[in-house]
Amino acid sequence: MDYIDRLTPQQLEAPADLARICRTCRVFHYMTLPLLYTNVTLRSYGFIRYSPDDGRPEGCGMGSPFVMGLNRLVLRNVAEYVRALKIVGEYKEHDVEACSKNGRVPDSSMMLSTLVRVAIESWELNTKMLPTVWEGLVHSKIQSLTIKFPTSRTPKPVSVVPPIPSLVSLKVLDIDPLCYVDDISRLLAESRKLEDLSIVWNPRMREASELSVNLSTIFRRCRGQPLKLKKAAVKNLFTHDLDTCPEYYDAGYLEEITIINSIGGGSGDSGASPFIGGPMRKLRPPPPRLKYLRGDRAWESMAEILTNPGRLERLYIPSPQKAPPHEIKADSLRDSLVEAVTQHHGQTLRHLLFPSRWRLSSEHIRHIAHRCPNLEQLGFAATPFDFISIRSELPFLPKLKVLRLLEYPYSSALSEQWHDFESFDDMECIDTFVNGVEPTHLPRWVDFGDGRVFEIEKVQIPEESDWRIRVKQRNHEAVKDIDIWRLDSFEV
Repeated sequence: MDYIDRLTPQQLEAPADLARICRTCRVFHYMTLPLLYTNVTLRSYGFIRYSPDDGRPEGCGMGSPFVMGLNRLVLRNVAEYVRALKIVGEYKEHDVEACSKNGRVPDSSMMLSTLVRVAIESWELNTKMLPTVWEGLVHSKIQSLTIKFPTSRTPKPVSVVPPIPSLVSLKVLDIDPLCYVDDISRLLAESRKLEDLSIVWNPRMREASELSVNLSTIFRRCRGQPLKLKKAAVKNLFTHDLDTCPEYYDAGYLEEITIINSIGGGSGDSGASPFIGGPMRKLRPPPPRLKYLRGDRAWESMAEILTNPGRLERLYIPSPQKAPPHEIKADSLRDSLVEAVTQHHGQTLRHLLFPSRWRLSSEHIRHIAHRCPNLEQLGFAATPFDFISIRSELPFLPKLKVLRLLEYPYSSALSEQWHDFESFDDMECIDTFVNGVEPTHLPRWVDFGDGRVFEIEKVQIPEESDWRIRVKQRNHEAVKDIDIWRLDSFEV
């Protein structure tokens, strides 16, 4: 019994394993039932799915699995165990047009919102959350909430979302001013424990260069009482609302900033964005507590902001899947940013990722190695000919655990070098890199940018008091949770 008590929370994390243990005996049922319902995810489909075994429709003789799951949470005494409820997928509403013409909400949507009264953590359905759900969350102890607004322009009632006193983290997805989104201004202004805010706008406005986003509609209640955020993230923001944009947040509390697809304009690239024309100017000097900065594009003021001494620990500039056209000014921007980061934040910097469109020279690599002794994860564009420079600088990076080399996409000559390098077999690649380097100076993970990832294990021989290395090739699944790979994306 003691063995199962220790085994359940540590090794039986899969819901299927917990469900089997629940059906073993009464004692195990009482032990594992709270763990089984701690995190619940219900997915709705806009069509009827059929079993691949016998061809019968799912939920035959009953409702859909989505509805039956909600029914169990409501009728059985398991709702009290739920700590996080995530609802995703497509929910089919009936008589939408008829109800919208008469100012009504479809009964199916009303019933759904009435049933969902437990601790919902994520609402990612294609239908809106109605006031009944918001009212239930006011009295809950929920700390994290993700809301996805529908992209349909069918008229729906717009709710003024009440504050949630216990809310710490909020993520809002697919905001489109033309799709009857709820008013979250009061939720932001009066949820005084809010520390982490992520807002993702629908990309339609940027693609069409449509100036329909007005920040004051979201943050107007924050005038006079700015948000005390520690983490802030925006994506797909396109607006000219600069002159009327007040101080919505207290920069003295900011520790992490993420800006994705929000620098510059839309299809015409007019250069208008509040994070380049408005609040970014007010970040000089940068937030005193800033430790994390991530953005898909580096802008000119970024280097100026980072020339002020600070405590930046992590900087990520992810690489797009399709390389943008090469710009001459990108080289000067790269030089300015490398100089600013290494000179003013080198002693505190632990993670550094540059995009593949910036190839670092031997001088850049030397500056990074000599000025950033505490680096643990490093990624930049390189060629096989740069291996000599990289290996010679490894002794100056004693804490380096991850080295990720990206392929530079613009030069045909450099691409030919990588093509020749890829013709080597796997062990020739890693032998070329580690040859002549002390085992104690090698990082644990090395990525050559072509899908080949190697794990280098250092083994000490007691009799000889010497070190040997053991190299294993890994796939992307083994490193997907390491920050320098996980954050090389456009997700927030």
